[in-house]
Amino acid sequence: MNGLRIGTVSLSLVLFLAFFSPPAYSAGQCSAKSYREARMSMTNRLLATGYSKSQVSFLMRNADRMTSALRADRLNDNGRACGIDSARAHVLGCLGKQLFPLQSSSSASLDEKQTRGFWGKKRFAVRELLFVGQFHGCLGAAKEYLFRG
Repeated sequence: MNGLRIGTVSLSLVLFLAFFSPPAYSAGQCSAKSYREARMSMTNRLLATGYSKSQVSFLMRNADRMTSALRADRLNDNGRACGIDSARAHVLGCLGKQLFPLQSSSSASLDEKQTRGFWGKKRFAVRELLFVGQFHGCLGAAKEYLFRG
């Protein structure tokens, strides 16, 4: 029961930070990278900071699924100036600003505690929760600034 409480508090903190941190508010700028470049960069950074290959595969597969659901016909004036590929890439760029400078040399263990989750997976490591929470914050900020209702 105590582990569930810790997991709930951790998830709440991650989601709070995702919605109220400064990089999430920068979601209104066009990305200079294509989605493919942003995805490759994010994959490499996750691997370099200690995420396992299976964690990276799972997280990026779901990020791809959610960003591909962003449609070009829903772009607002700000989003049309960027284009759909840039708008999708911007979500990952924002996520990079949120997660990094997370370093592989960090003394905090991101794998010890696990909690029940979502995204089609029953249990998450803390590092996965960080990614998921920050991703949703960036996705929400991009939807608010680059897409219509």
